[in-house]
Amino acid sequence: MKGSNLIARQVSRLRYQRNWTQDELADLLQKTGWHISRSGVSKIEGGSICVPDFRLIWLASVFKVQVSDLLPEIDWRAPVVDALGKYINPQKLTPPAKLLVPVSLNPTQLTAYDKKIP
Repeated sequence: MKGSNLIARQVSRLRYQRNWTQDELADLLQKTGWHISRSGVSKIEGGSICVPDFRLIWLASVFKVQVSDLLPEIDWRAPVVDALGKYINPQKLTPPAKLLVPVSLNPTQLTAYDKKIP
């Protein structure tokens, strides 16, 4: 299932490898200062909530892994939307049309930096 974060599968996998329950992971995270419940861990693993980048430090610390170990394998040659679309709900990747601002460029703007400065 595609969700709202990239780390869902990895958090679940790392927890499973350590034979921890969601309650145990929540308890360990709470001991480091993150006020999270078993339900919160479940929502992360289910991909139903976004996880702020600073929370990755907490997770990496508790799992004793690098932050990059929390991220999935990504094909960096693929377009970003395609690469992320394997993990993230497509509606989360495309901004609503009302947020897109049309841009028009004057052709003189495109060549302004080509001019040599004496």
